Amino acid sequence: MNTVDWMKRVTTDETSWRYTGWRVAIASMIALMFGPSTVAILSFGVFIGPLEAEFGWSRTQIALASTIVSYSLMLISPLQGYLVDRYGARAVILPCIPLFAVAIGLMYFLPPVPLIYYMAWVMIPVIGVGIFPLSYLRAVSSWFDKRLGLAIGIANAGIGLGGAVLPLILSYLISVHGWRWGFLGMAALVLVVTFPAAILFIREKPGTEPRHLSEARIGGLTFKAAIQTGQFKMLAAIFVLLGLINTALIVHQIPLLIDAGVSAERAAVVQSTFGMFVIIGRVATGWLIDFLRAPLVLMTLVLGATVSCLLYAVGVTGDIVFVCAALLGMVLGAEFDVLSYLLKKYFGMQIFGKLYGVIYAVFQFGAGAGAALLPIMRQASGSYRSGLLTFAGATLVCAFLLLLLSRRNDATELRVDSSVPSRG
Repeated sequence: MNTVDWMKRVTTDETSWRYTGWRVAIASMIALMFGPSTVAILSFGVFIGPLEAEFGWSRTQIALASTIVSYSLMLISPLQGYLVDRYGARAVILPCIPLFAVAIGLMYFLPPVPLIYYMAWVMIPVIGVGIFPLSYLRAVSSWFDKRLGLAIGIANAGIGLGGAVLPLILSYLISVHGWRWGFLGMAALVLVVTFPAAILFIREKPGTEPRHLSEARIGGLTFKAAIQTGQFKMLAAIFVLLGLINTALIVHQIPLLIDAGVSAERAAVVQSTFGMFVIIGRVATGWLIDFLRAPLVLMTLVLGATVSCLLYAVGVTGDIVFVCAALLGMVLGAEFDVLSYLLKKYFGMQIFGKLYGVIYAVFQFGAGAGAALLPIMRQASGSYRSGLLTFAGATLVCAFLLLLLSRRNDATELRVDSSVPSRG
């Protein structure tokens, strides 16, 4: 093999780290660190205490914004799926980043008016519709077949990195300058970190852009046929339950730890531990599902979340809280790796965005319900215990559904994209 042939091989072989797709995956990871998933969801809990202290609002009132974000996402996720399938990921991502940064920065001027507060949290996800993970995952998935799981895991790890780093940055800014500077700091990070990464590196593999897929009509099923399959219906049910559990625990992890007697500073470190294990969960799950059945990998991690809910329910306060945060982080790290992998495996790339958008919408429906339910149950009972026990039961149901999904005979029910590995 001469030098020219060797160079061609290493730059087009996805098993080589010189492959262009890995640059797209790493850039997506960097962009997602300070995307709306971390800014508007994972870091929301840091603002609950300061807003409660300054405006005198109840915790339930403040946390309602998380439910509003979830239901706004439920409505706009199918739109995002349509846009990325129609125009491509890059065309959707680039205009949304600066607009999202401006929207977050304007929270600096938030007055003590609940209606304005709630309307702001309606508009923020709408303005950032193009930069939720789906857009980046579509771009990354277009580059990979053999290492699809690992590539998705690396891209999604950005959410975990943001979840680990951003609460610490915000805690410092809020303690020194106040919560308004926390929003300004997030806006600056979106512009300085996310925008350059997207401009320089985020793009789909040549020949897999929407116009080429429409012309070639390669792989997968039609959207109508796909949503009628048993696999899609089971995925929808699984992600409703995952949404119910995960978002509520992310938002309320710091407050529930403080209620149990953990200091605010220690609770912030626990939240950062959670973020670090999201990273581990992203990459480890991505690597594992290239070799093992994806639903079984996720099922194992969901059972870990059951343990975490039960431990939090009994009010643990020692070092075991870091174990609880790690178990929850692993689940959050796994869920959308598995979803992205299975959607491409079952249905191909042509309708990837639309299907992901629908599943993400039902996930957010569950997230909104869970984020509202947990503080309501706390207010009614005086503690988070009853809500956490309810969530533990939901995780068991979710694990059972994943077991059933792993046993379905994919080959007889779906026309699978033959370029994707057969493990699922």
